[in-house]
Amino acid sequence: MSTLQELATQHNWNLPVVCPVCGSALDLSPNHMHLTCTNEFCSSRASGTIAKWCAINGIKELGLTTIEKIQEQGFFSSIGSMYAQIDDQSECNKTMFKQLGKNWLNIIKELEVHREMSLAKFIAGYNIAGIGEKQVQKVIDFYSIKEFEGFFWSDSTQRFVCDGIGAVLSQKLSKGLEVNKADMEETIKHIRIIKQELAVGSLTGKSFCFTGAMEYKRKDLQDMVTAQGGTNLDSVTKNLTYLVIADPNSTSGKAKKARELGITLISPEQFLEMVNG
Repeated sequence: MSTLQELATQHNWNLPVVCPVCGSALDLSPNHMHLTCTNEFCSSRASGTIAKWCAINGIKELGLTTIEKIQEQGFFSSIGSMYAQIDDQSECNKTMFKQLGKNWLNIIKELEVHREMSLAKFIAGYNIAGIGEKQVQKVIDFYSIKEFEGFFWSDSTQRFVCDGIGAVLSQKLSKGLEVNKADMEETIKHIRIIKQELAVGSLTGKSFCFTGAMEYKRKDLQDMVTAQGGTNLDSVTKNLTYLVIADPNSTSGKAKKARELGITLISPEQFLEMVNG
């Protein structure tokens, strides 16, 4: 019995447990806010993925309802096919496009404008459960991934484990990449991935975790780390170089763990001295 079926039975909820499109079992999304089809190749999931792609890339003309209508006309079975069909200037395609009306020109214009994106946004756009742009960027930064092929250095589903990415998220990202790899490769033919130039500075090779109340905005301090080639971590692990805390003599949980791991504790002022040389 799936999680959804268990909850429906337990609480006597009148919820659908079967996808109305393909007949496969439904389950709860990771945030328990939506029902999702468990069939990775269901057309309803495909339309949802395209809608997520358009939302994250600012393509406002293509909402879920519009995408579903376009799919009914035989277009857009995937993100890759969307760009491939847009770029196909055959007479057959032109005739089919005209059937969609004048709104089609606006759709084409928006897709043309949004053909450049970061690698993190590209991966996050594929609607992998629990994986957003922030999570992908953590993996990219931690493993110094520079291009799409860099995500496939191993077959292990645990290859993406790092600070902020545990075993469960690593497995989801690994599976999502495996399922979507062919379509991702097709999409890459039609867009441009903006290469991220890693900053090199006084903090290169060092990692920082900021914790506790400070008189400085945490985001500003983290931006300084990035600008100087350092890495920001969300938790205290053996990979951390410095724990930045208002009181380096604190007895908080993070401070105790940092001392146990031999990590240096510094104040925000000491951090700023390090940045400013």
